[in-house]
Amino acid sequence: MFDDLTRVDPRFVHEGERNRHVAFPLGGIGSGGFAISGSGRLIDWSIGNRPGLGQFNGYSHFAIKAEREGRLIDARVLNGPFDGIATGAPGMRPQFDGYGHGANRPMLAGLPHFRSVRFTGRFPTADLEFADERFPASVRLVALSPFIPHNDRDSAMPVAMFAFEIANPGREDIDITLAGTLGNFRCGNGEHNCADGVLRLASRDTDRAPHEMGDVAIATDADDIQHVDYHYRGQWFDDLSVFWREFARFGPLPERHYDQPRKLRNMYYAPEHGTLAAKVRVPAGATRVVRFVIAWNYQVGDIYWYGRDKPDSPVPEGPRPTWRNYYATQWADSAATAKDALARWDALVTPTLSFRDGLFGSSLPPAIVDAASSTLALLRTNTVIRLDTGELWGWEGQHALSGSCEGSCTHVWNYQQALPYLFPALERSLRETEWRYNQLPSGGLTFRQRLPLGSGFDIIGPCADGHFGALIKTYREWKLSGDSEWMLQFWPRVRRAIEYAWSAENPDRWDPDKTGVLWGRQHHTLDMELFGPNGWLSSMYVAALAAVAEMGKAAGDEVFAADCAAIAERGAALIDSSLFNGRHYVQAIALDDREVLTPFDTGRHAGVLQEQVADSYWSAEHGQLKYQVATGCLTDQVLGQWHADMVGLGSLLDDQNVKAALEAVYINNFQPSLADHVNPARVYALEDEGGLLLCTWPDGEMPIVPAPYAEEVWTGLEYASAAHMIHRGLLKQGLSIVEATRDRYDGRRRNPFNDIECGSYYARSLSAWALVNAWCGLKADLERGDLAFTPAVEGDQLLVWSAGNAWGQLAIRGTTARFNVMGGAVSLRSLAVGRASRTFATRLNLEAGEAIDVNLPAERRTETVR
Repeated sequence: MFDDLTRVDPRFVHEGERNRHVAFPLGGIGSGGFAISGSGRLIDWSIGNRPGLGQFNGYSHFAIKAEREGRLIDARVLNGPFDGIATGAPGMRPQFDGYGHGANRPMLAGLPHFRSVRFTGRFPTADLEFADERFPASVRLVALSPFIPHNDRDSAMPVAMFAFEIANPGREDIDITLAGTLGNFRCGNGEHNCADGVLRLASRDTDRAPHEMGDVAIATDADDIQHVDYHYRGQWFDDLSVFWREFARFGPLPERHYDQPRKLRNMYYAPEHGTLAAKVRVPAGATRVVRFVIAWNYQVGDIYWYGRDKPDSPVPEGPRPTWRNYYATQWADSAATAKDALARWDALVTPTLSFRDGLFGSSLPPAIVDAASSTLALLRTNTVIRLDTGELWGWEGQHALSGSCEGSCTHVWNYQQALPYLFPALERSLRETEWRYNQLPSGGLTFRQRLPLGSGFDIIGPCADGHFGALIKTYREWKLSGDSEWMLQFWPRVRRAIEYAWSAENPDRWDPDKTGVLWGRQHHTLDMELFGPNGWLSSMYVAALAAVAEMGKAAGDEVFAADCAAIAERGAALIDSSLFNGRHYVQAIALDDREVLTPFDTGRHAGVLQEQVADSYWSAEHGQLKYQVATGCLTDQVLGQWHADMVGLGSLLDDQNVKAALEAVYINNFQPSLADHVNPARVYALEDEGGLLLCTWPDGEMPIVPAPYAEEVWTGLEYASAAHMIHRGLLKQGLSIVEATRDRYDGRRRNPFNDIECGSYYARSLSAWALVNAWCGLKADLERGDLAFTPAVEGDQLLVWSAGNAWGQLAIRGTTARFNVMGGAVSLRSLAVGRASRTFATRLNLEAGEAIDVNLPAERRTETVR
């Protein structure tokens, strides 16, 4: 696992100022976790079923010392230079932490540490190279958690795995002691015990509520171990002070153990700590590897946001329900997880590294690899929860100490494209809970899902983009899984959902006349309502109609399917004829016509506003409708066609119009420098940085009060738009957007592994995986057994793919394309690469390690793509 880092693209290497904001999440999918900073600090502890960004677990850390012939040579914390706020930042206790109180004590800035750290981030692994001439050995760390496509069980392990490589360049042997110190997270009175190389830290307090209970463990498989079950109990800084003096001297650590609960907490209200150490002799000129794992188990979480009217509103007083984590059904406690991780180290690490190397070893442009890989890190954070029955549930993102906007919000999660291709069972669980718990009796799909599942509906009701996205994604999950029975169980609900667009029970009056275009009030991801036809939301409607038509045919509902197909065709024609202005698609609305609001002035909750619709959407001062797009060039104007292209529904809108619209988005909305851009909203890109604006008005004046967020830059839209451009042949434009986006997340100003929008680790950014599919030209219809690739460029190349229940690489060399399966299994009826294809008389079943070739035309170009 300690590969050659000299060949890694510089984009993924962070040193100096580019290391300042690096925080690499560790943990399982839906298990919470913590992060390792670019300097090696263990930060952002979020293992107790809610975010803890900027929070610590006491002074948890790794330290190392070197000894020879009865004397200590050197001892240091395995951290690099302090990369926090030297004046102070929030911590455990305002009296001693915070601005004006100096560097946070848990960051151990006051202990000896290494002069420099070189951080190489290639999700799902982080490489840290520690350098200091005062220490007699070089130290390299590879940190990871299992991340194995199509294996959602092992990828959900609540564990972080650390492999340390110690190299002795000297002429004499040295003895190295590596010590892992772990805080007993949220323990109260700790009960610490060490057995079989596992130090488990639990709580003695048996009167706590289930959601306040849990345990953590640190373990090693080293032969020679030492353990300090408890750090010294005292006041002030006694625990850390005594520990460091005991560690930074020659000889073993004391085996301190307390059988009674502590009576007093120290001045910093820190948890109790324990340390597990491994000792190894490193001969002159040799290297040795020491392995540790940290595991946690907080089985029950409380729904701390339960009962509030809308995201981020106050939570009512009173008892709250709870949920139980999926991982609690798989591992009894943290010790069980730690032992399992060490026992199956190779089985977990090898496929994790295989996925990393398959992606980073491909010929995909580095910016695409960066975007697609780095955004996957949010799956390890509290943005997602996995319930005990296996279903995934998500926030939009995270605030520092709580989730941001609950309920697997469909108009945000519509954009994410990683789970359906890498962990399709988890994506299907989102569809399953959506259909079972989000659908109103009228057929409309509410767009936020409440916990506990089945406990009620979101107050706003259906949003247009989320509602129609659910239909498109159900089609996608059917085609990717090949499981028609799965789709058919939801067919009656699917039919009712598309009928809702025409239904008299729809208070938003989307399309009562079945024109294929949305005419009424349309709630959407900009948190407001559009009125009247627009390319953005009507294209989503048309794509949903096309998807339902295909599902209807498979369900034997031929007449209904034909009706949907006809409506889709009418709608697409109307969008092209009425909403395309020759350069881009617009919204058909007269901003001075207040009467468009009259049919909807019913007092219904107006998006995020509380007033009547007319009061919310009419500016009497300016005589103009508010929060509309009108003639604007919206980045999302052909969002439905993007979805259709990805799921294999083909061209619904006119190809030339779509390409022109994408070119208009690039010309008008992409700003290589935002130095002179006016943005009164949230600032996610600034100054000399480049970015793709949500909307511009090249053909006229911006409305006095335009659609919210129009001046902002969202990475989720940047990746989606860039992927669509690449898919439609606009390679240079798409790549320049991705490069500008990733340049903003280079470690200097922002964490490369944390795309922000309405909070940290924002789910919309998972649209980045679409870039991989677009560059490969992937089309997957595994219900039919067809897999096809149309690479974005000609020539020799190495691509990575994931679909169905398998993933692998496609190697194109000369006139041969080799299709490799590197994980999972896939069943094929046909395989196409460009204009060449192979068809099999019976399904060809391929498993990991197997490959087949496709012969390409001899006249194809053969230049190598780098």
